[in-house]
Amino acid sequence: MNLQKKKLTLQYCILQGAYWASFGTIYAFATLFLLDRGFESSAIGVIIALGNILGVILQPVFAAVADSSRTITLHKLTGALSCLMLLLLALLYLTPNGLLAVAVLFLLTDTFLQVIQPLINSISVYYVNRGVEVDFGSARGTGSLSYAVVTYALGSFVERYGTSSILLTGLLLVLIISATVLTMPVLPAVRAAHPAEDSSGKAGQEDHRAEPLSSPDAAHAAGSESMFSFIGRYKYFMLTLVGITFLFTFHNMNNSYLIHIITNVGGSSSDLGKALAVAAVTELPVMFLFSRLARRFPSSTLLMVSGVVFALKAAICMLASHMTLLYASQLLQMGSFALYMPASVYYVNHTMDDRDKFKGQAVMTGTNTLGGVFGSLLGGFLIDSAGVPAMNAAGFGLAACGCVLVLLFAGKRDQG
Repeated sequence: MNLQKKKLTLQYCILQGAYWASFGTIYAFATLFLLDRGFESSAIGVIIALGNILGVILQPVFAAVADSSRTITLHKLTGALSCLMLLLLALLYLTPNGLLAVAVLFLLTDTFLQVIQPLINSISVYYVNRGVEVDFGSARGTGSLSYAVVTYALGSFVERYGTSSILLTGLLLVLIISATVLTMPVLPAVRAAHPAEDSSGKAGQEDHRAEPLSSPDAAHAAGSESMFSFIGRYKYFMLTLVGITFLFTFHNMNNSYLIHIITNVGGSSSDLGKALAVAAVTELPVMFLFSRLARRFPSSTLLMVSGVVFALKAAICMLASHMTLLYASQLLQMGSFALYMPASVYYVNHTMDDRDKFKGQAVMTGTNTLGGVFGSLLGGFLIDSAGVPAMNAAGFGLAACGCVLVLLFAGKRDQG
């Protein structure tokens, strides 16, 4: 069993590494790729926003297929969707011209890239439930490291060989995803009645969508209760979510249009790769040490710290006149996004009554997505109508408002 555990952990590390490297390739370089294909920033914002929306809509649909189907296993479904992405990327490569065709193909590629994320995360839970303790934490850390390495290298590739290198890199990485997941073994269930948690304790922290509900009664209660009743019980929580929406509007706007921010201060696509790599590398210490932070500080405090760092990052981006300051802002990924992601999951868990925890996690995820949609749309329209400085100023205003709301309300306990 130890040999099987080591082999599966290695395969899972490769799977997570290839996925997050492909995410960095396709999503982080989306604006640069679409600009080269002739799209305006506002149109790019619409495409990215639609990809976010469709991804959120389709994620539970495909997850339900994996849960309920006897013939379509989790491995087959993930492999089939990644093969579909291969086809879409190949068509994109063969369709250099034609705005509508490129827009549709890229939108679908982006959508399925997001759809397979919870499926890939769930594979670790699949094996743990069958008695093989695959190390999610190490695999997810490999994902962040791969993201950093590939985005760093891809920035130079684009500068030397053009944006076609984005598609070729994406094809190679998605091919690795397909080959890896389809060669991982399908095991018989051991404890179907009692879903196990990842022994590393990190699966739920990284992506709570991979965490199973505790019981059918809990699932029924979470789905049947009126949202108005939920909002009425958690007024401080909902006001905190308004602040988080502002923070994520800035965060997604900054990430999606980072190439504009960089070229505005004289940088290039090579600098984009370096900046993305810096941000990804700084996530690693927080990822591996968060459990210790969570033992020493309340989750609400960690959430407030992340809000302050988001605002500080926005201020530096607004004031930056050269790449050194922009690199400094990317270092703050450690205390902003990297701290927020696990802290937000803990915050919901500590804030909500047991009957509301799953709904709370779903609402928190929806808030992140909503901020992403607003950021994609607003950033694109601001750049086209008023320029990068206006977008940076708006980003700072949003982050500052979000920070204030989180500081005011995250530490207050609702009487659920």
